[in-house]
Amino acid sequence: MSLLDWFLMPEAPGATVVIMLICFAIALANSSVNRVLISKFVGWEHYLTMQKDISEYRSQTTQALRAKDKKAIEKLKKKETEIMNMQKKMLKPQMLLFGLSFSYIFIWLFVLGPTYGSNVVAIIPGIGAINIFYWYFICSFALGTISSRVLGIMRIE
Repeated sequence: MSLLDWFLMPEAPGATVVIMLICFAIALANSSVNRVLISKFVGWEHYLTMQKDISEYRSQTTQALRAKDKKAIEKLKKKETEIMNMQKKMLKPQMLLFGLSFSYIFIWLFVLGPTYGSNVVAIIPGIGAINIFYWYFICSFALGTISSRVLGIMRIE
């Protein structure tokens, strides 16, 4: 069996690697496009500052609510409009990226579904054999998170 035949196998282990590579390519493309959109519509430094401000606001709000500190809650309510405006500004690149995400449905419909169907595409120790739906979800989530952190979109705190 050649290496190409191994990669094109409609069942594990070839399918396992191919689906991981497809997920990696999609995750890297998504994160790259997201970074470009953020830079274009918001500005990268401004985006990072807004992310930090929103995170601090949420943390302070949680602390004030837990402590039932009415003064702090009132003070934070005054800043709520500013935070909402920041979130709206940060949402625009995400909405454009959401539209691009629909193109991935074609990958499912015309490539992955017909090629792998309901075959076992990965075997996870302790869990067992899984089909394309679960393997793609696992790979997509894991590799999407990693690529976002590598490109600096999702901050590591």
